[in-house]
Amino acid sequence: MSGLDQFSVISDFVSILEKLKISYLIGGLLASSLYGAVRFTEDADITVEPFDSKADEFLKSLYGNYYVSSEAMHQALVDKTSFNIIHIKTAFKIDVFVQPNQPYEKQMLSRGIKRKLSDTVDKEFNFVTPEDIVLLKINWYVQGGRVSERQRNDVMGVLRVQAENLDYDYLNKWARKLGFSTELDKLLDEVGGCDYKP
Repeated sequence: MSGLDQFSVISDFVSILEKLKISYLIGGLLASSLYGAVRFTEDADITVEPFDSKADEFLKSLYGNYYVSSEAMHQALVDKTSFNIIHIKTAFKIDVFVQPNQPYEKQMLSRGIKRKLSDTVDKEFNFVTPEDIVLLKINWYVQGGRVSERQRNDVMGVLRVQAENLDYDYLNKWARKLGFSTELDKLLDEVGGCDYKP
C-alpha cells in the first residue's frame, strides 16, 4: 500500500470526525516519523474525545467503506480504551484511542498542532506535539517491558531532530507525574540532551 493511499484513508476518516465535530489527534508512528526518524507504518493511531452521543452517527458514517465492530467500539467508549477500524478497499487499519478522563490525556488533546502528513498532501491535520509523542512512546516502551527497540528508537529520533525546540519543562513535569522520569533522563543523556534538562 502506497503512502498516498494511506494518506487518502486517513484524510477520509478525519473528514468523518470533523463532520461529526469529534476532536482528534494523530499520534503513533505517523507523529514520531513527522518529528523524527521516518519509519514505514501499516496503520495509524488516532486519539479521539469520548463521543458516546454520536456513536450511532459515527457507525453510519463508516458503513460501506470501513469494517468496525460495534461492540468493540461501544466497549471502548465505556472503558476509555481503544478499538480499530479497517478500510475495506485497502485493508489499512486505524487504531482509535478514546481519551480517558485523566489530566494528562485531557491536556494532551488540547495541545494538538496542525501539520501536513506530507508535502504531497495540502490538508493539515491535528497531531500530538513532539513532547507528547515522546511521552506516549516512552510510556508504551516502559509498559511493554522495555524490550521494543522500535519504540525506543522512535523516541530517540524525535529527541535528536527536535532537540532545540522541545519544551523540557513540560517533558520533565509529565514524565515525573507519569512515573518514568528516569527513563526520560537516560534517553536525553544518550542523545546529548542533558544540557536541556533543568
